[in-house]
Amino acid sequence: MRTFWAASNVVSSASGTRLSDIDTIRGVNIGGVFLIEPFIRPSLFDQFNTSTTPELPVDEWTFSAALGKNETRRQLEKHWDTFVTKDHLEQLASYGINWIRIPIGYWAFNLTDDEPFVNGQLPYVERLLGWAREIGLKVELDLHGAPGSQNGYDNSGHRITPEWLYSRVNVDRTLDALRKMTEIAVKWDDVVYGIQILNEPSRWKWPVTDILEFYNEAYNVIREITDGVYIMIHDTFLGPNEWKSLVNPNWKNVLMDTHIYQMFDNYMITINDTAHIDMVTDMSKDVVKFNSTDFGVVVGEFSAATHDCTKYINGFGTGNRWEGTLSNVDHPLCPFDNCTCTGDYSSNYTQFSTHYKHFLKSYVEAQLSVYDELAGWFYWNFKTESAPEWDYLLGVEQGWIPKFSRTAMPRNNDENLEVSAVDLVSTATTSTINLFLALISFAAITL
Repeated sequence: MRTFWAASNVVSSASGTRLSDIDTIRGVNIGGVFLIEPFIRPSLFDQFNTSTTPELPVDEWTFSAALGKNETRRQLEKHWDTFVTKDHLEQLASYGINWIRIPIGYWAFNLTDDEPFVNGQLPYVERLLGWAREIGLKVELDLHGAPGSQNGYDNSGHRITPEWLYSRVNVDRTLDALRKMTEIAVKWDDVVYGIQILNEPSRWKWPVTDILEFYNEAYNVIREITDGVYIMIHDTFLGPNEWKSLVNPNWKNVLMDTHIYQMFDNYMITINDTAHIDMVTDMSKDVVKFNSTDFGVVVGEFSAATHDCTKYINGFGTGNRWEGTLSNVDHPLCPFDNCTCTGDYSSNYTQFSTHYKHFLKSYVEAQLSVYDELAGWFYWNFKTESAPEWDYLLGVEQGWIPKFSRTAMPRNNDENLEVSAVDLVSTATTSTINLFLALISFAAITL
């Protein structure tokens, strides 16, 4: 039986009462596993060259089309089996992580014959849920890709002009995937505490009213099966002052999911380290305000990165703003005279200077001190092949991401035994102190 959980002072219960006094979400994304992304595991994409593959793959759709079903299945089954392990989850829990967010593409749940994807992910997903149960981690299942692509990015599985909401068939298949995902959540109801309706649907492509209509349908699909999970809805990159247009006041147990990055924007690439830290507070003021309403907020994605030098971060075969090689950028945008993706801005963390490591530590702690006051957060990502600022395990190992007291405790195998979470000691006070110390530390190294 589940010991019912809610993030502190953020979520309405099914009966409408406010739940409080429980631990904050401190999570990481298990991204790039069940929906591959070039920047997380570039080696999967570096196997192709123009002499053998006329059109180089840029996402999982074209990766699968280039290899064919049999070879795609062979390579991805190996990837699913090895890229995330139980040891990774054990280590994350020892660092104070208490939740994981698992992105999954729709094709794991329904796949048509004319699509190049392969399925077979779900046994590996359930193996991951089993490890989470043993270790004591809570899980959010995240529908990360929809038929026709909800945003046109490679993180949807298909980098195309989005077509998702243009077809009722696409919507129905998305709802079917959510229905099957919810059935898994019910099966693992002592482990799965949250479901993300859909990752990053594009408000630039469809009116917000259309996305809200889909959210209402998806909410009802999930609630027809269970009211025992929290539902996360993405803000579609609207500003917090506009989030009310995305919610239904009758919903219960719903969290707003926002993704906060300071490097997918031309202006943000141009600012210096101090400005990045200051911007954490500036960008979060209205988020904190919304968190005090009936719908709490979880920062579902963020990282330590403030540059876009990371290989394939803007997509396979694209350039970057930092050096001015991205299309529609006609000059380098970095805040220095010499803009190169080397040294502190390379993929080799052993080249990072002491100054840059101090900045990363200050920047991460500034973010965590704010996000700890919300429903919580999920860092993107748990690990990568060659993107240091996006790698949580590496960041803790190298000291720019802090360790927290462990709160994820192994569950008893007796399903009738209620397991309560370990209390966090003065989370708010600790977060405030961490921010104060981070700012002093950074100020000291810049003087």
